[in-house]
Amino acid sequence: MKITNDVVLQATHQPFQNIFDYDDVGLLVTTSENSLLSFIEDQKYVPQLNNNNSIKGTFCTQEIASSGLIRADIDLIIVDEPKWFFFSIVDYLAKNQERESTIIDSSSEISSQAYISPVGVKIGKNCKIDPNVTILSDVIIGDNVIIRAGSVLGTDGFEHKKTSRGILSVAHNGEVIIHNNVEIGANSHVAKGFSYRPTIIGESTKLDAFVHYAHGVQCGKECLIVAHAMIGGNVDVGNKVWVGPSAVITNRIVLEDNCFITLGSVVTRRVKQGETVTGNFAIPHQKFLKNFKRSLNND
Repeated sequence: MKITNDVVLQATHQPFQNIFDYDDVGLLVTTSENSLLSFIEDQKYVPQLNNNNSIKGTFCTQEIASSGLIRADIDLIIVDEPKWFFFSIVDYLAKNQERESTIIDSSSEISSQAYISPVGVKIGKNCKIDPNVTILSDVIIGDNVIIRAGSVLGTDGFEHKKTSRGILSVAHNGEVIIHNNVEIGANSHVAKGFSYRPTIIGESTKLDAFVHYAHGVQCGKECLIVAHAMIGGNVDVGNKVWVGPSAVITNRIVLEDNCFITLGSVVTRRVKQGETVTGNFAIPHQKFLKNFKRSLNND
């Protein structure tokens, strides 16, 4: 749905003199071939805004607009709370999204006790969907995918914005994209993303039971994510990554290819390719062991 003056009026209940004619919404980090409407709340992010040629309009405060630092071709839409206006539009888009009828390949085995939304779902060949699985709209599943009992796919993520107008709970307008040969263990949860960042599970990746896979998480091929792991929103996971039991990955960080997150680790920073990390907060594994041995010697 294009972002027009009528859409903005319906979403925010406020008319603007600005002309809205954007293909989609996006964050400062979102890149697209389309024209994007975004928002900025802090002047320190102006360089990031200026470097993103996809953004053609942005909600901003009068203070930021008056700085004269924003790229000349970006339309400045001056409001008191840019985040509220932006996410009100995202919320409106999600709630008014049109969806096609669900398509399930005849070769897939679907339990009679599973719930699959009648709209907005695509399920490929030779998939197996166990009892009490819930698949909501905007979920695309490839071939040879197994969804174990009790798992839930396609819910809104935890996106609640504190604003001066109260807490704005934002419906999600993106997708869950599950590639071929993925397995999702029992009672796991996969949240859908936003239009500017879908949730993706890469080919041949396996999720164990009770995994929380938040909105906008994107992982590559052949990752193993073990029971009770929690991966926060908008995390980038490379290929062949191991996430151990009960590990916690904070939002908006990167786990590079072939890294290893040991059990119970709390990861708050980028993990480099091939690196093993341990602890709370997680540090390189050998350094953790050295520190642990030192602490034992000091007892």
